[in-house]
Amino acid sequence: MAKGLLPDKHAQSAAAARSLVLKEADVIMLVGARLNWLLSHGKGGPWGKPGSQEYIQIDVAPTEMDSNVAIAAPLVGDIGSCVSALLSAIGDGFVAPEAAWMDAIADKKKGSFAKMENSLKKNPSPMNFQSALAVMRATIKANPDITLVNEGANSLDLTRSIVDMYQPRKRLDVGTWGVMGVGMGFSIAAAVTTGKPVIAIEGDSAFGFSGMEVETICRYNLPICVIIFNNNGVYRGTDLNPSGHTDVAPTVFVKGARYDKMMEAFGGVGVHVTTPEELTLATNDALRSGKPTLINAVIDEATGTESGRIGNLNPQMTILKPKI
Repeated sequence: MAKGLLPDKHAQSAAAARSLVLKEADVIMLVGARLNWLLSHGKGGPWGKPGSQEYIQIDVAPTEMDSNVAIAAPLVGDIGSCVSALLSAIGDGFVAPEAAWMDAIADKKKGSFAKMENSLKKNPSPMNFQSALAVMRATIKANPDITLVNEGANSLDLTRSIVDMYQPRKRLDVGTWGVMGVGMGFSIAAAVTTGKPVIAIEGDSAFGFSGMEVETICRYNLPICVIIFNNNGVYRGTDLNPSGHTDVAPTVFVKGARYDKMMEAFGGVGVHVTTPEELTLATNDALRSGKPTLINAVIDEATGTESGRIGNLNPQMTILKPKI
């Protein structure tokens, strides 16, 4: 939820140079962030050599300290009081970072921005995540007050990196534990508490965990626009069953499923789109009308992979033949 506290395009935001700063920084300060799967547990390729960095961690839970790497300066408490104490102690004597370090970060960001822009300019048919998210990026830039809810595999990871945030506490996603199925609940809560439109970008798998909540959205006529990136599932559930049986895996999806019809069934607006232009028009119409809307955005089923490539962790099945 802190994303946007410092706008993503701010000169001091190093999000676009993440790979550089995580490896090369001398000191890492974690403010409410945890060294979990989102940060590779503070180890491995994304980080510097073991022992080359020191960590400061602010967290309300003492059990988080040293959970994955040694924390040189653990600060247990709420963020507000801990940061206030630090600022008071630092005063005006904070040493400015070296110009070479800041220049290296700026150069890395420049390269990342250029690469991203080239990717977003492409307009493949059918859409991919990048071309669809280019629409969402422009929408949030034009409407920074909107709450953005997000969950899924690529729908989560790519939205985090592509859609810039300009204000804090305007983004709700699966958070620390990566629990899918919270998106519709988040959307309802955000719409009720803020009274403003909400956009929920959902992977088709993630939406499946709580999709029936569209009934609640329609019942209370909430200004929520649900956008489902429908690529018939990304977990390759249509692969052959390794056991040799004919029953399908739970990851098999109905190809060409029309999620928009589900919203229509409860009295909301359902829209089926296949191009960025159609997605732009449908999103703008939803925001303008304030009506419960679900946009079924068809994405190339050959694009994307599992979040964090978690499928690589699956144990491989070995069928043992009895010895004769």
